[in-house]
Amino acid sequence: MKDSRHFMPEVCPETSETVQTVSLEVDPNHPLLQLKRALPWDALCQVRTFHWRQAGKNVDGGPGLSWEVSFYGHLVVLMLVKQLNAREMEAYLAENVVARVFIGRSVAPSPQMRDHANIARAYMALGQEGLDAVGALIIKSATGLGFADPTILSSDMTAQELPIGYPNEPGILRGLAQRCGRALSRLQGRGVLGVASALAQVQTIVRTVKEHHLFAKDQGEKRRLLSRLLREVGQLVVQTWPMIARFGQSRDRVTRKAMATLSAMAEVARVLIPQIIQWLTTNVGAKGKILHAGIPQARSIVRNKAGKKVEFGLPYLLSRLGGGYVFGRLIHGVIDEHKMPLVALEQYREIWGAEATPELVVYDRAGDATTTRNRLAHEGVKHMGIQPKGQRPWQVAEEVRQQVRSERGKTEGVIGTLKSNKYGFNKPKERLWQTLEMAGLRSIVSFNLNKLMRDLVQSRT
Repeated sequence: MKDSRHFMPEVCPETSETVQTVSLEVDPNHPLLQLKRALPWDALCQVRTFHWRQAGKNVDGGPGLSWEVSFYGHLVVLMLVKQLNAREMEAYLAENVVARVFIGRSVAPSPQMRDHANIARAYMALGQEGLDAVGALIIKSATGLGFADPTILSSDMTAQELPIGYPNEPGILRGLAQRCGRALSRLQGRGVLGVASALAQVQTIVRTVKEHHLFAKDQGEKRRLLSRLLREVGQLVVQTWPMIARFGQSRDRVTRKAMATLSAMAEVARVLIPQIIQWLTTNVGAKGKILHAGIPQARSIVRNKAGKKVEFGLPYLLSRLGGGYVFGRLIHGVIDEHKMPLVALEQYREIWGAEATPELVVYDRAGDATTTRNRLAHEGVKHMGIQPKGQRPWQVAEEVRQQVRSERGKTEGVIGTLKSNKYGFNKPKERLWQTLEMAGLRSIVSFNLNKLMRDLVQSRT
């Protein structure tokens, strides 16, 4: 008979099947505990309370189970330091003694921990604005400790690459049809009329895409099949629109969610089909071309780097302060890189105040424009370390140019570190746009927390 226990009493008679309490001593100079002492918990608590209240959490002692701001606050910060997801965080809390000390659950004999679902809710309820505010407080703490130098601002554009396949038009249309198909299958279980014909149309689109990939031998045949695909997708949208109009406000959760998906895909088709038609008729790609049906915010970003001329993902402006601490934000809308030094200054002032101005602003030649230089000078920037285009002269002395080149190299290095596996800036695992939008900022905050922890340890040696 198989013994379900994890020990054999005959071999280890001192073992016991009852729960035992073990006392362990934790070094107060452990890096995580040094970080805990350095962070401004009162200010962090105010930020978290505000955003969790906005998300509907019971932070004010209302009826029901109260939301423990201090506990969840320490927990979210620890999750950002370790760059763990909710399930990994649950396992880490269950087995790591220092983690329990960090979150303040080391004294109770049976400390109540939260499962991965509650951890995920705490992170999601913080939101992008809350995460941005937490990042600003960390940078201010590093500055107060003398680790960051806000007089230097070095910025650069980069792309947060997404885990999507190469965006060919038939593949994008197939993704759109498959999402509609999954929503229609849920509606079929709810007895909605007209679903069968729409599902048949989805299968027709999938077969046409397969024919395009496998049997189209020349460009003429591929264009003919792509034109047919556009007509079939248009027919699918026409078939689903009456369902959206009729059941869009349904009280049934499954029906309402399926209708939201169909409505989103109809909006994607409304923008995507004219873009593909433009390419078919003019051989010129449309600006703001949709690359993925599930993430319509993704764009094609021309980088002209060695071995990679184009990146597919989300455009980010990252800024590095003296000392190596980073802040940044996703750029929405049309990207004009000539104006990015001004956008970086605007983001800088969101942290330090409307009147704050760095002494040195660094950017590559893409930000060189007369209007940008004049605006920076008007805002009070003392040294404009923007690399000039062509034969235009530098606007800083030679010794400042050496510092500009050094800061440019350090900024590129920080971007490479963010894109490493440790911080996961590139190809995030999130799938919903609400979490995907926070993924890049989460990597930045994690980088700053780990850097602050390293600086604290090194300052003691």
